[in-house]
Amino acid sequence: MLKGLRQASTGTLVVCLAFVLSGCSGGSSSSSSQAQATALKSGVFDIGRLFSDGSTKEGISLLSPTGNFVVNLDRNSYSFGTLGFSDAGNISGQIVEYILNSTWSLTSATLSGEVRSAESADLRAKSSEVTSNSVLQRNPELSDLGVTLDNLSGIFMSDTENTNTFTIGTDGGVIGSDQRGCNFRGQVVIPDKTINVFELTYDASNCPAAPNEGATADDRNGEYTGLGTYDSSGNEVIFYSRNGSVAMFFKGVK
Repeated sequence: MLKGLRQASTGTLVVCLAFVLSGCSGGSSSSSSQAQATALKSGVFDIGRLFSDGSTKEGISLLSPTGNFVVNLDRNSYSFGTLGFSDAGNISGQIVEYILNSTWSLTSATLSGEVRSAESADLRAKSSEVTSNSVLQRNPELSDLGVTLDNLSGIFMSDTENTNTFTIGTDGGVIGSDQRGCNFRGQVVIPDKTINVFELTYDASNCPAAPNEGATADDRNGEYTGLGTYDSSGNEVIFYSRNGSVAMFFKGVK
């Protein structure tokens, strides 16, 4: 799913970044719909980001119907925040980026931007250290699959070295564990069953320190919140979550 999502509109993202986000809408919507749109339709997005030093990255973004928002540019970079939309189609919000080098570091930034169509937007993030520009392009094939708790119910196991297992019940209840000894317990909520994005919260307990991340046990335990999506073709779920100290990415198949 991740590979297919990134390939879906790579050409569009590269073209938009080449024009430095000069109003490129990806060509997926009519001019009338662009003129009428004042907010992004929630769902699964490709994102291309241009940094102030000229470097670029591409990744995945999820936007919940509640306005909660996550960006994943690579395996060590996750950003979480909220987006709001004005009647004129202007975007505002806040975001916190979790970056893992030898340790986790957190950077807060303000968001601004413009809606180009119901499925595309230009977005700017500004912190005390970095300014970046991004283009968001919605993936309708994945976004509009919809998702239900029946779809999500089951046991999902990751294929990483530190195997994580999450079980989601038909009531949305979540339990899980990993090989390091962490235990997880929480809840999945689906804001809109027609949109393939879900929200989740869970408590992590009994987690040991992770020296390779510079994280103590206290850093890793506690309440996590995040967003996820489901690929029915591969029975695969992915989600991104954070607890204020560290972030977590999970991809599992049932």
